[in-house]
Amino acid sequence: MPDNSLDPSPASAPVFKNRWRDRFDGTLPDGWRPSLTVSVVIASYNSATLPLTLASLAAQDYPQELLDVTVVDDGSEPPVEFGAIVPKNLQLIRVGEGDGWGRSNATDIGIRATKGDIIYWVDADMVLFRDNVTQHAKWAHFIPEAATIGHKGFVEAWDYTPEAVYQKVLDGSIAEDYDPSTLHEHWSIDIFRQTDDLNTSDGRNYSTHMGACATVTREIYDRTRGQDIRLHLGEDTEIAYQIWQAGGVFIPVNDARTWHLGRATIQDHAAKVAWHNDVHFAQRMPIPRYRRRSANRIWEVPLVHAVVEVTPETAQFARQCVDRILASTLTDVHVTLAGPWSLLHEGRRKLLSDPLNELYLVREWLRSDGRVHFVEEVPQSVFPAPFRLDVPVTVGLSSDSLRQMYRSIDTRRVGAVRFFTPGHDKDASVTIWDSAATARARRYVDAGHSVEERLEQVWGFEWGSNEIAQLVDLRTEDLDMRVTAEDPKVNELSARLEQMTERAKKAEWRLRKELAANRSVVRRGIRSVVRRLGRPVLHAYRAGGSTGAPTAREDAI
Repeated sequence: MPDNSLDPSPASAPVFKNRWRDRFDGTLPDGWRPSLTVSVVIASYNSATLPLTLASLAAQDYPQELLDVTVVDDGSEPPVEFGAIVPKNLQLIRVGEGDGWGRSNATDIGIRATKGDIIYWVDADMVLFRDNVTQHAKWAHFIPEAATIGHKGFVEAWDYTPEAVYQKVLDGSIAEDYDPSTLHEHWSIDIFRQTDDLNTSDGRNYSTHMGACATVTREIYDRTRGQDIRLHLGEDTEIAYQIWQAGGVFIPVNDARTWHLGRATIQDHAAKVAWHNDVHFAQRMPIPRYRRRSANRIWEVPLVHAVVEVTPETAQFARQCVDRILASTLTDVHVTLAGPWSLLHEGRRKLLSDPLNELYLVREWLRSDGRVHFVEEVPQSVFPAPFRLDVPVTVGLSSDSLRQMYRSIDTRRVGAVRFFTPGHDKDASVTIWDSAATARARRYVDAGHSVEERLEQVWGFEWGSNEIAQLVDLRTEDLDMRVTAEDPKVNELSARLEQMTERAKKAEWRLRKELAANRSVVRRGIRSVVRRLGRPVLHAYRAGGSTGAPTAREDAI
């Protein structure tokens, strides 16, 4: 693990990968007092248990002046009305007709209407224990990228009133109402056990960050696109993926306890939920890879997003450079081509002498490929794609370069790998970046530390050999050559078949030679035997007084 001694203070030193325990183990220093504001957002649709959730929030020990609650009524019939026991700072927003529907849409409306340093989305069927908000919120005070997951106990029968919930939460007796060991264990608990509470997950178990009771710092949330309001199921997993790519640190908070009033949806409909969600998740989340069960497809969010900068002086290399990227054996890729496209116009011009003509040709060559995006400036981020590839326009990829570079960074689990590039200095090398690592590292870049130095702290930074990358210098290549994808597996099998064919030919030649030699030996042996046996027989024949002419066989002997 990289040395974090550059700056040991929790607020200024980044967490390495998802090892939150190395930065803060949850033990609060003596005299600690919270200072960050928390905005709780509850999306509610025909919820009979909402009054119980609000009663439990009214009894929280987090300072009231730092806590606000927003309920978004998603078209309930009858409309949501508050009872007597509610949090002090409470607002109600009703989703208007034509303003969308569903939990994701309602949550988005609620978050936009709040300003808390910490965003806490809570389902309308949760009863929070007294220190629940505190247990969640404390992490953001020490880890600015904290995204916490609370503990849920699923209860299937209850007899609560708002008044009873408020009192039980206030005096702590709510914890005694059910025996956790007898309740349904959520699938996420097993993942926590396998990954040391996500410390060893590298963030890849983002799906454990679920909407029933989960927080994220607004700093991280503001780096995302926000709730995907097109989704009406699985939206909490999608925003968790965004949080991961924005540099979030996922932390299970086992002490942030709740009772979930009712069975988990997945208990009764696991197969249907997975069948529905996998289609939507495949479009938006390249990881895990098993979701994309079809090859040679264009997905909304690519696995790798390549960035190439082009100028009028280097435009002659752009078509070959981009064509090589798009012809990769790893097809899950988009390309952003940054250049002065606004200079191009449709007015009269001298085509062949126009210094920008090569830029026109590049745009025409690639304009209809949906994987290519034309922008004016090099983007700082390719969010939410998990990997970024920076390619100098004068560098060409071989067919399998992209796959090998992706494998290099993915198997090593590092923040970036920079490859030695033929004919280019180290500042013009091809580099593949882990987007989540880069997003976190950028927060800590200052006058004394570059993004590469901070990336080394966050995830690790390495150099790779061109034996892996298989890059070429386009300035020494024939730019008119046809770009085709050559699958190395096919090439390998073809080479093996050619070798086997050659060996078979040699074996056949040796066998024929041996057979010819054997025939010659057999013939000589037969003639020798005939000669030895033939003379006595001939003499005996002649001694018998034969006067006839010799037969053909005798003549031959």
